[in-house]
Amino acid sequence: MKDDNKKTDEHILVCLSAAPSNQKIIDTAAKMASALQTRFTALYVQTGTKAEAADKEKLEEHIRYAEKLGAEIVMTHGENIPVQIAEYARLSNVTEIVIGQSNARRNHFFSQATLTEKLIELIPDIDIHIIPDAVKAGNYQKRPFTCYVEKPSEKDYFLTAFIFALCTLIGLLFQKLNFRDTNIVTIYILGVLLTSIVTDGYLCSVAGSFLSVFLFYFFLTEPRMSFQTYAVGYPVTFFIMLISSVLTGALAAKLKTHAKLSAQLAFRTQVLFDTDRLLQKAKGETEILDVACTQLLRLLNRNITAYAVKDGALSEGKLFSGEKGDTEDFLTPEEQQIARWVCENRQRAGASTHHFPNAKCLYLAIRSGNSVYGVVGIPMQKETLDSFEYSILLSVINECALAMENAQNAVEKEKIAVLAKNEQLRADLLRAISHDLRTPLCSISGNADMLLSNSDCLDEATKHQIYTDIYDDSEWLIGVVENLLSITRLNDGRLKFKFTDQLLDEVIAEALRHISRKHDDYKIVTDCEELVLARMDVRLIMQVLINLVDNAIKYTPPGSVILIRGRKTDRRAQISVEDNGPGIPEEMKPHIFEMFYTGKKAIADSHRSLGLGLALCHSIVEAHDGTLMLTEHEPHGCNFTFTLPLSEVTLHE
Repeated sequence: MKDDNKKTDEHILVCLSAAPSNQKIIDTAAKMASALQTRFTALYVQTGTKAEAADKEKLEEHIRYAEKLGAEIVMTHGENIPVQIAEYARLSNVTEIVIGQSNARRNHFFSQATLTEKLIELIPDIDIHIIPDAVKAGNYQKRPFTCYVEKPSEKDYFLTAFIFALCTLIGLLFQKLNFRDTNIVTIYILGVLLTSIVTDGYLCSVAGSFLSVFLFYFFLTEPRMSFQTYAVGYPVTFFIMLISSVLTGALAAKLKTHAKLSAQLAFRTQVLFDTDRLLQKAKGETEILDVACTQLLRLLNRNITAYAVKDGALSEGKLFSGEKGDTEDFLTPEEQQIARWVCENRQRAGASTHHFPNAKCLYLAIRSGNSVYGVVGIPMQKETLDSFEYSILLSVINECALAMENAQNAVEKEKIAVLAKNEQLRADLLRAISHDLRTPLCSISGNADMLLSNSDCLDEATKHQIYTDIYDDSEWLIGVVENLLSITRLNDGRLKFKFTDQLLDEVIAEALRHISRKHDDYKIVTDCEELVLARMDVRLIMQVLINLVDNAIKYTPPGSVILIRGRKTDRRAQISVEDNGPGIPEEMKPHIFEMFYTGKKAIADSHRSLGLGLALCHSIVEAHDGTLMLTEHEPHGCNFTFTLPLSEVTLHE
């Protein structure tokens, strides 16, 4: 048990490089991670120095290989590689580091310590596994002193020439004013510093260092306009000036490069943060995909093509372009075919890959596990993505896949909740039927049996009461069945509406003819405006009125007044059923339109109700694009009000 806990806490780190042996190192680290069933991270430290094309391509290959083996790709930047590795190892709780054997050897006292030696010194408490280099030294040679020199632009040449011409003019002015040579040398060093700041790369700053020495030598030393000097100490001055200028220029250029990298990193971090925040707010898979592609457009400054998966098939592509005048077509049938292949095979394809390398775009699947939610295409005609851009691209795509998975899970959860609710309703219905329908059926059966067995012994008053009870129970059962059928058809979408234009007062009068016989014990009053024409399914609206009036009769004492109003208001037809009964308690009001709710926790109550009437009324009114509300009736009682759309009357003269 102790060993199992130890394994869970393990974290293996492998260091990435362009060396051919790095693939073997990654493979070894992956096997260790698989055996220990633990985290596996591949780290690459950017130093700001531009690598050659071959090294860059090899590094990209190693990154892809590590990713394929399940490694989490992490990139950081800094000048001191051992320090960066050590800092990450401490912060990420790395327990084991896998690196390759360094070719460097300490041949003398002043030799620089190897990477392994520095790591052992910096992090002595972490195990370091050194993998021997199986590749021959002649096949790959590290080039520690070579750097990629970016060719300066015409603008850089002009700025360099202008700065040092200005420095020379200032130097001549200082000589006229009898300033010392040290002041003039400082001006040239300042010129080198300015050149490093305003130009790109190292070349202009280094060239400026030599140029400053030659200009000072040629224009500002005696004899003028020659490379001869009378002073004995000037060669030393020239040499110190050159060294100072080179160091100043190199340092300024390096600081500028690192500042640029830091700004890039900060921008990309902000974009990732914004992406995560926006994806959380997005609703639906389409909106999530739009957010992810918009952020990728902002991050990579490239056009983005996106394909969503709908009903198991890839939809038509959508282009996200940041350039208004861009007319490049990335949605050709050929490109769409590649996107479909990526969706089906769940692999990257297109430009810079082995599959369809002649494509215009690099296509990546938005997937989580075996589920594919879409495909994203990145045009690769300008230049390929570097390792850092690719890792961020994958981060955004993974965030998008996770958001889509959550959205789909939410939809599935909602479907399950609906199914569960339907099952609960079905169970409640069965329970209610078994409880409430049995009572009137037993009553009907018992009364009928009494009539059959003892008809001769019963007087006329008793017989009339038995007939009345049988009739009332039958009417109640018919009403329940009608409500059940209607609400079932409404929920299933099988109920077909027949909308016609009807006069409100006529519909109310017709509904009152179907009210329960018990209405004789109540005072039902109608107050309806004339010529109020509403659009409705008259059969269903009559059922709403009957249910509302029956509900008022059921829950108010005999002798109560029930008022039915009909009027035109706010371009709607408004019907209200008011009673002066005891009203409904506050805690019951939020639930009165729920099915099988009868005012008690039990499904049925003493009034023998299934709790379907008000739920059915609410569904029918909503289907008519209306609203059903409950308000208080002063001084006591209830007021159920619903609205219907008015009919448009066309007058022909």
